[in-house]
Amino acid sequence: MPALLQSVLALSALTVAYGKPQTGQGPVVAPKGQKTLTVGILGDFGWTGWEPANLHFCNEVLPVLQAHNLTIPRDVQNDCDPGDRAYITNATALQESTATYIGDVCEKKDCKAFVSVGDNFYDSGVDFTTTGINRFQEAWVDMYSQGVFTNAPWYQCLGNHDIVYGQSGVDFETKIAPLYDDRWYFGTEKLPYYTYDLVGEDWTATFVVVDSDCFIDSYQKDTSVYKNPYTTACHKTTQTQVDFLTKTFAESKADWKFLQLHHGFLSVSGNYTELWPLISVVEKHNGIVLNGHDHCTAHYQSNNTNFVLSGGAGYPQAGDCNNGVSLGPFVKFLGANSQAAANGFVTLDLSAEKLVFEYYLRDMQFDGGDLFPVKNDMKPQYSFKVTEHAK
Repeated sequence: MPALLQSVLALSALTVAYGKPQTGQGPVVAPKGQKTLTVGILGDFGWTGWEPANLHFCNEVLPVLQAHNLTIPRDVQNDCDPGDRAYITNATALQESTATYIGDVCEKKDCKAFVSVGDNFYDSGVDFTTTGINRFQEAWVDMYSQGVFTNAPWYQCLGNHDIVYGQSGVDFETKIAPLYDDRWYFGTEKLPYYTYDLVGEDWTATFVVVDSDCFIDSYQKDTSVYKNPYTTACHKTTQTQVDFLTKTFAESKADWKFLQLHHGFLSVSGNYTELWPLISVVEKHNGIVLNGHDHCTAHYQSNNTNFVLSGGAGYPQAGDCNNGVSLGPFVKFLGANSQAAANGFVTLDLSAEKLVFEYYLRDMQFDGGDLFPVKNDMKPQYSFKVTEHAK
């Protein structure tokens, strides 16, 4: 028996023995046959449990090692990122508070599933090590285990922080995590790209998940912490994912079609134009794009295509939403102001007649102030509807 499989089976046996999480029972999926089905869309959340490399190493030792031309592992470089190091304390607290907030809103709205748009674990993802296992438990299993989260599937997606470890990190999220906790869903083939359908009483929605990390040209530079054998290889075969999306959308008779990925093609922070081969397929089929990466929430629209940004479930950054200032008519909503971005997420109500997107932003009070005042954060601060079906 392969060593990896032996380890996975042993892990499954342990988690079943201790009773949490549910393991080995088969994937949890969204219920079928509902007139209206509500899902939560969120991303960029997994900060809890990350331990940056110590300050002495990052500031004093690392430069010496680099000066001696020693190869520094990408994950070690990433764990010395000065910006992320500065965020970690607040980011952890904000993820915890926002997780509770999302649970409260989704309890009220009766969310039946969650759609992730990536960056599930900062700063350098997780892999099949004791540290990775413990982080998965703390930052996801325990974080999202109460109330409405208890039996809801999470349709997952990879982000740039998830692939820093390369193939080992990808394998953990796509192959091991679904066996660790049945709510964590990554398709039937356990690949970084896959498709799934949500099926209602009289409607169907097709979602195609891709790994947008493979498309980003800057990740191929030697200076990038995201360059590794995994991203190098999949960058050469991006057409495989484009063909998968093209074939799936063409064969689907669904009323609604979605592309689910991490990076944004349209943004007020940074546009990843390399994603155009994917976006052109979405436009052809009158689909909708769901993405994260920018740490805020927004709604963009171009060529009659809606782009839903939901990256505010962890550490929000106002600059990612241009500090609340629109750049042009393609910007319909920005969940930020001149001082701050809001923590929050987006709910999607699916039915035969329409799609309803609602943006929930958290009132971010703390002792002595309020980072993002919201009068009633249990009501959506912005919403839009889609009534034209997919092609």
